[in-house]
Amino acid sequence: MIIDDPAVLKERLAAHAERRVGSPARLPPGPAVVRMLRVLGGIFTARTRWRAFGLLVADIISTIAQVLLILRLATWNADFFDALEQKSMPGLVTQSWIFLPIVLGLMVVQTVGLEARRRLQIDLRTYLTRTVSDAWMAGGRHYQLRSLGVTHDNEDGRIAEDARVVCEMVVDFLSSLFYAALQLALFIGVLWFTSGPLVLSIGGATFTLPGHMVWVALLYAGIGAAITIVVGHPLVRSTARRQAAEADYRGRLRKAITHSPTIALTQAEPGERRRLAAAFDVVRATWAVQTASFRNLIFLGSGYTQLTIVLPLLLLAPRNLSGEMSLGRLMQVTIAFGQVTAALSWVSYNYPSVAQWEASAGRVLALHDAVSGITDGYGGEGPDWFRRGPENGPNLAFRELTLISATGEVLLADFSAEISPGEHVLIEASPHVAAALFRAIGGLSPWGRGRIELPESDLPFFIGDRPYLPDASLAEILAEPGDPACFAENELARALADVGLAHLVPVLDTSIAWEEELGIEDQHRLGFARALLHRPRWIVMHEATSGLDRETEDRLMDLVTSRLPGTTLVMISHRTVMAERFQRRISISAPPSDGTSRR
Repeated sequence: MIIDDPAVLKERLAAHAERRVGSPARLPPGPAVVRMLRVLGGIFTARTRWRAFGLLVADIISTIAQVLLILRLATWNADFFDALEQKSMPGLVTQSWIFLPIVLGLMVVQTVGLEARRRLQIDLRTYLTRTVSDAWMAGGRHYQLRSLGVTHDNEDGRIAEDARVVCEMVVDFLSSLFYAALQLALFIGVLWFTSGPLVLSIGGATFTLPGHMVWVALLYAGIGAAITIVVGHPLVRSTARRQAAEADYRGRLRKAITHSPTIALTQAEPGERRRLAAAFDVVRATWAVQTASFRNLIFLGSGYTQLTIVLPLLLLAPRNLSGEMSLGRLMQVTIAFGQVTAALSWVSYNYPSVAQWEASAGRVLALHDAVSGITDGYGGEGPDWFRRGPENGPNLAFRELTLISATGEVLLADFSAEISPGEHVLIEASPHVAAALFRAIGGLSPWGRGRIELPESDLPFFIGDRPYLPDASLAEILAEPGDPACFAENELARALADVGLAHLVPVLDTSIAWEEELGIEDQHRLGFARALLHRPRWIVMHEATSGLDRETEDRLMDLVTSRLPGTTLVMISHRTVMAERFQRRISISAPPSDGTSRR
């Protein structure tokens, strides 16, 4: 097949990436709330499911108890105000003693409910964070997201902040929704019977409307919810845009901190200040749009809340003045009306928070779907990806391999070679091609055709131009991806001493920013120390000695050869490094200048 139009190829690559990991701008089909609840529901099948069930039951019981106590408080209000209206001192004293256990009960159940919800929130967040971060930080997926042509900006913010918002708010939402349902179920009966019928005379005809304040509450809450949805709908979009702008600003700050030495040396601060200011201008703009949405919603909400308090008093005051309704009963109806309208107005009260939750849920789901859609290794047939994985054999083989960059550039065309166990092979290529081949063997880039057949029983050990140095102890760095406990301390010390890092043995258990403490030469040495410690059967290197002088380079290669006599060495480099050390030398020429690749 001929790939001769880079623009068409790039479009196909982008389309294929969207099929594999989803578009960052559009969630896969299905409401976000349903899909997120399905993801979060996995906690009830996880190892900690009984703890989660227990906390959920505790919250449900405390919520039921709280609503029942508030119902009792409503009847207490009726008795208290009747005693007040009757100027009955014994009645007031009795009601005062009754009030005490009601308040104490509310204090206890609300405290228990809060404790249960908080624990459930952190457990839920732990589950979601581990689910997403474990999938993201596995099999190179965090890198593949970028090489697949799909960018999910600020993954750290999605995992840390958005996951927190999702888990904390979903527990609060479901708990308050259950509370509202109980409110409605219990107080609608109270409101129906205490408000009594309303007799209307229209055109000589008489109509009786039973439980009339229930119908007033339904109409009032329905109008409020409809207005809230219409007025508050722009808040969802504005909240999503603001969160994206905030995440981008944090990302730019992190990038500036990461590259601060280079910025200082090149005196690039003015440019960074301009870029940071421009990013913050976007934050200000999205803040202003969100503020306008909040302003409209709060303007409505504040009036709605105040009217809820006085509306039943205004409507029923004439019945009280006429002696038809006692003061205690009026206050009981007022409380019941407030409880019913509060239950029916759940959407109105929670709309701003729902908007924030929906935006965060969308960002977490986009990342979750992306990393879940990436497979370990690339399979299938087609012109835009190659196959990679262990085959039925002990060799490392390249079968008509074509590598293509994410921009559509053909880097390597129809490359075939086979490397047997125990061989020492040097693969020479241009810097760009050498790096692409190294990433392809490691499973970090899928674009191209053909196959990479890995050894069936011995996966390669990779040594790049420098090792990954997290803020951890040297023992942890040397043992990666294993546990330091798997190695004796003398094994770790010997590995360091063998590569010329004996001075680091006393600080094996020290955790500092080693990337800043160690120079490039020592970082290269550390990469060889890891290989000596793990004793792999296959080692694939890329520019693993580029920062070393020739004498150190020779000594480290001698060390690997003598200590790991049966290990296969594959060096991928753009330099003719120590060619005499390798049994075979494979030179990769550049693909045709017209950018085509033929199979």
